[in-house]
Amino acid sequence: MHYTESSQNVKWQLSSLRELNLLREKSNKRARDVLSCETVGGAVEVTGGTATNKDTFRAYGFSETFKREKEVDDARLEAADEKLMGESDPRIRPIPLLIGPHATLPRCKRDAKVSATACLLFRRFYLSNSVMMFDPKSMLAAAAFLASKVEDCTISVKYLELGTQEMSAEVKVSEILDAEVKLITGVDFDLLVFSPYKTVLSYTEDLRTFLKTERGQKLVAFSASASGEDRQLDGKDLSPTHDAAMKIVDDAIVSDLPLLFGPGEVGLAALMVGNERVRNRNEDSGSSPQIDFMGYIRLRFQDSDAADQEAIDSVARRISKLVQMIRELDGGRHGCGNHGVDMDQLKGINKRLKKCRIWGQSDKKKKKKKRKAESQNE
Repeated sequence: MHYTESSQNVKWQLSSLRELNLLREKSNKRARDVLSCETVGGAVEVTGGTATNKDTFRAYGFSETFKREKEVDDARLEAADEKLMGESDPRIRPIPLLIGPHATLPRCKRDAKVSATACLLFRRFYLSNSVMMFDPKSMLAAAAFLASKVEDCTISVKYLELGTQEMSAEVKVSEILDAEVKLITGVDFDLLVFSPYKTVLSYTEDLRTFLKTERGQKLVAFSASASGEDRQLDGKDLSPTHDAAMKIVDDAIVSDLPLLFGPGEVGLAALMVGNERVRNRNEDSGSSPQIDFMGYIRLRFQDSDAADQEAIDSVARRISKLVQMIRELDGGRHGCGNHGVDMDQLKGINKRLKKCRIWGQSDKKKKKKKRKAESQNE
């Protein structure tokens, strides 16, 4: 399937940051409306994307009933708090540490595309759901399990339970399987995900060929070497840029960027920023090429029958904007959970979440009953 025809492009690639924030505010408001009830039965029943006001609420098989304390209403999370909680909590943000090439548990090591798919499914779910209604730890593990099946790299759910134990955030097998059903429903059964990792490799291979052509040679320049001699591009010259871009994508997949830009745009922008960083590291040696990527965009598709100068200009503007956003990921901007986490702020949000969340209430009651029974037996 071509990307332009996929559900990821048609439905899940949002037009602006404003649209992304509006979706999160809407889901937060829906959760707050449910939590404002004196008695809540489980979660909200979703019909046509809206909450139904009934005595008993249902959502994705969630069924819990508990009495709310009056002071809890003041502790409900705002949309901005939910965004930070879902992206940056150190117990729930490292999907790549649960599954993928960097997984903590060796048995959970899989290709990078699996962690990329899991991250995007996780973020899609919380565009229309709230961390006050659904445990993000369980949804994270469910996203990892579902992604392994989507990408044909199936993993035993028991290994994921062990992986969450390694991360000091245990999620039991039964909880993962239950959360998987909610996750599939929450993303409207749209499981197809295109990853930026493949596009980085594809662009690198294309650059190796195109930059050796007569037109492409004009787009490459080397700093003056020690001998003062100019030289032609060699295939291995792009390896450092490729490796740097892959590390940048590691940050991009745990940010909001895949919701705002296509994987091809993210991959190309990552290569541009990666080339900048490699050049800065090797500035004295002059061993790294300086590549005119904007020139590459314009020249590469110049001879295409479908080439449209206005469309090419639009792509160039989007890539320029994306490059600047990727440069800011190191500062924790754009929802990147790998950098700039304010732990004091997260602790405050977590305390408020404990007072207003629906999930976990039955577990607390069971523990209290168990302690009470044990004390009576003694």
